[in-house]
Amino acid sequence: MTTQSPHPFHLIVKPVGAKCNLDCKYCYYLRKQERYEADASMQMSEALLEHYIRSHIDAQPATAKHIEFSWQGGEPALRGLAFYEKAIELQRQYMREGISYTNNFQTNGTLINDRWAAFFKKHNFLVGISIDGDKRNHGPTRPNLKSESSFNQTLRGLEALKRHEVRFNTLSVVHSDNAHLGKHTYNYLKSLGATVIQFQPCMEDPRDRRTEKDWSLTPEQWGQFLCEVFDEWKTSDVGDVFVQFFENTLGILAGQPSQMCFYGEVCGQQMMLEHDGSVYSCDHFSYNEYRVGQLKALDPLSIPVNEVPSSNDTDLGKIAGSTKQLSFGTNKWLNLPKQCIECDFRPLCNGGCPKDRIATNDSQSGVNALCAGYKQFFLHSLPTYGAILDALKHGHPAATYPLFLS
Repeated sequence: MTTQSPHPFHLIVKPVGAKCNLDCKYCYYLRKQERYEADASMQMSEALLEHYIRSHIDAQPATAKHIEFSWQGGEPALRGLAFYEKAIELQRQYMREGISYTNNFQTNGTLINDRWAAFFKKHNFLVGISIDGDKRNHGPTRPNLKSESSFNQTLRGLEALKRHEVRFNTLSVVHSDNAHLGKHTYNYLKSLGATVIQFQPCMEDPRDRRTEKDWSLTPEQWGQFLCEVFDEWKTSDVGDVFVQFFENTLGILAGQPSQMCFYGEVCGQQMMLEHDGSVYSCDHFSYNEYRVGQLKALDPLSIPVNEVPSSNDTDLGKIAGSTKQLSFGTNKWLNLPKQCIECDFRPLCNGGCPKDRIATNDSQSGVNALCAGYKQFFLHSLPTYGAILDALKHGHPAATYPLFLS
């Protein structure tokens, strides 16, 4: 019997681990394949799928009203459509009364066709398409395994989603070579029909780097990118196009908690489940020292090299509420340096994602590597945010904010 967690939690599930049909130069996850034997299956079994779904549902607290199932990779479509059809069947079988649920699926789009799109539509999936922009932006850094551009295949998959009216958003990685294309990238994504847009800053951990080149942003590049996109967005798209970071900042200014774990005071409610049942504190911390449990051991070839599944911490509810996992989340706040605690912008970012905190030139550890870029953006955008909040406070649409600019 699975223990109920004391708090709601989320799992990012990787049905094929880091296996992918692309060879993205900056990908932080592809090297995770090195944990496994060369001939490991790298596929979640249907038996583990059933155990995961039942445990995920049973481990949610009694007060839970909604569960979100998140499928990522690598490229999750490599597991095949039948696997996800089975997942839907199991969700229906084990779902508790009074709880709603949804599925989201993050994909590079290259394997998506009409059959996949019809399935997503039928079961109301939200599909995230990883696309960095137009062909000159996307192509060089997101090749397939033959070093060919994946751009046309990604667009083909996106068009299938649009034909079937599948809800989708876009996820674009901002790195050292495309940070100067903020306005161009934003407008291109809009031209594809994207109304929900995510930008993920690239900060490479040396343990994950796959090439000699460091694709990491400088703080100045990140700040300039955000400001450039914000100025384009505020011109005509407020209330119509939702840039995740912009919306999250607005929500915080309005007194709401952060909807993005990166910018909350604590984290740790979003764990990650590997294809072999290994549970990690976070998708961005899937290193051995952050392994917090094991749902089920599969055949020996699927077990990480030099790791033996523990007989303890196999209860997903106990894992989510464990001291190790809770400490991972609260350490984000407890380890904030004095510079962050005293910063006027602290409520807006709370030091950002712990993965981006490094030692800075002033020798004070724990400061986000992109700190100066965030400050540049906040200083630039706050007058507009103030006007948007004034418009909303007076019962007007957010798009009328120019009337409230002083």
